[in-house]
Amino acid sequence: MRLAMFLLLPLLAAGPAAAESLYKCTDKQGAVSIQSEPCPAGSTQVWKRDATPEAGPSVEELAARAALADAEARRAAETARLAEEARLAEQARLEQQARQRAAEASGERPPTRSECTQAHDFSDAVLAKDFLQLDETQKANLRQWVVEQCKDVYES
Repeated sequence: MRLAMFLLLPLLAAGPAAAESLYKCTDKQGAVSIQSEPCPAGSTQVWKRDATPEAGPSVEELAARAALADAEARRAAETARLAEEARLAEQARLEQQARQRAAEASGERPPTRSECTQAHDFSDAVLAKDFLQLDETQKANLRQWVVEQCKDVYES
């Protein structure tokens, strides 16, 4: 056991192997050989190449690649979602047009919304948009406008 450890100790202490090279040699007869040792005497060295493999990517490079791939996947998913949303909106628009044409062809009057309903819808939409930051005077003016639009409804 001690002898085995004594023999393995120099191997462990040696550290990483030195860079290896490959040699392409041609002898006097024209035979070509590729070997890991320098060409023997009497032969010609055609080339010498480093055979040490390149180091792999670092942990940081791998993390950057993963983050880039993740961002690209999210961008592609968002693009696909927006395209599907646009396709559905176009489909709904075309269906609505087809319903309107069918109603016109059958002589039906398409349902209309009153000015009062439209005014309420507009007011609700404006008040839902917080980024407009309406002050109290603007909100009061909006309510007054809705009342004016609905005066026929309120009077009857």
